[in-house]
Amino acid sequence: MEEDFSNETEFDEVETYLSRQITFYIFLLIDIPSILCSLLLFYNFLHFHNQFHQHPSNRMLISLLIVSFLINIIDIPMIIAHCYDIFYIESMSAPGSFCIFWLLYDYILYSLYLWLMALSCFERYLMIFYKHLITRNRLFHFLLYYITLLLTIIFPLIWYIYLILIYPCEQNSFDYTQMTCEASCYEIVGDTIIENIDWILANLLPIFLVILFILIIIIRVVYQKYKISRNLMQRRIWKRTRKMFLQLLPIGFLFLLFNIPVITVGMLGIYDPWFNTIPYYYANLFEYFLPLLMPFAILSKQKQIQKQFVKLLKLRRTIRIQPFGIETS
Repeated sequence: MEEDFSNETEFDEVETYLSRQITFYIFLLIDIPSILCSLLLFYNFLHFHNQFHQHPSNRMLISLLIVSFLINIIDIPMIIAHCYDIFYIESMSAPGSFCIFWLLYDYILYSLYLWLMALSCFERYLMIFYKHLITRNRLFHFLLYYITLLLTIIFPLIWYIYLILIYPCEQNSFDYTQMTCEASCYEIVGDTIIENIDWILANLLPIFLVILFILIIIIRVVYQKYKISRNLMQRRIWKRTRKMFLQLLPIGFLFLLFNIPVITVGMLGIYDPWFNTIPYYYANLFEYFLPLLMPFAILSKQKQIQKQFVKLLKLRRTIRIQPFGIETS
């Protein structure tokens, strides 16, 4: 997630001790349950391995879950540490190397997250309205779930390795008191062309595609519902469509909720640089709630785990009640 502020004075007005303390406690309180929720989902997918492979859409969910887990277990703790002590990086033996690692890790994973979400929405659209392409066409299935997924992973990896490690600019110093050490040198030198290309490819385009696919799905679902009211034979198709649409709904809602603000502020920043300071900082920080809450959104649609929880709660209730029901002579 990229942060670019015009000068240090403006940033000092944005990030205060109070804002860091609030961010510290909020992220800490959400991150731990989020990691535990991810581990529970991983266990579920491994335990019910056969059922998992029967539904190809689960591969996209597990991909989103893996990236969320990687962000929550390394990137978020680095932000938490920054909020607790903004000078902790300076005390390291190689702070510059740490900053480069943090930039690479943060930028690559979040861009990957956006593109995986776009691919997931596209895949869900096909599963709802063109399921035969995936289930009957092996070549299309291979291209979608292997080649396209592989390209989605490779693109942000190569793109940010080039921008952060290879791009012809000299990283003289970092600001160790800022998240991700302020920015990479390609953002500081003022090359507006590369900055705009980066923003469009890594942020704007995947978010636009997600919005587009979600809108198309909603329109087609509403239209299909209208057709069903006139044709009773299509009710079975509607039930399957409704189920798959509802599975996408919590994930899509979270994605739009936490990404539209930063895109809106970024576009406003083109006309007024003030939007690149206070509004952009908080909108950018707001984005981190997406990977933090994504495991819970995925869990909300995992009926198998919910059934196991219900059984466990009933069992614990039975164990607690049973001793009081034992009669003594």
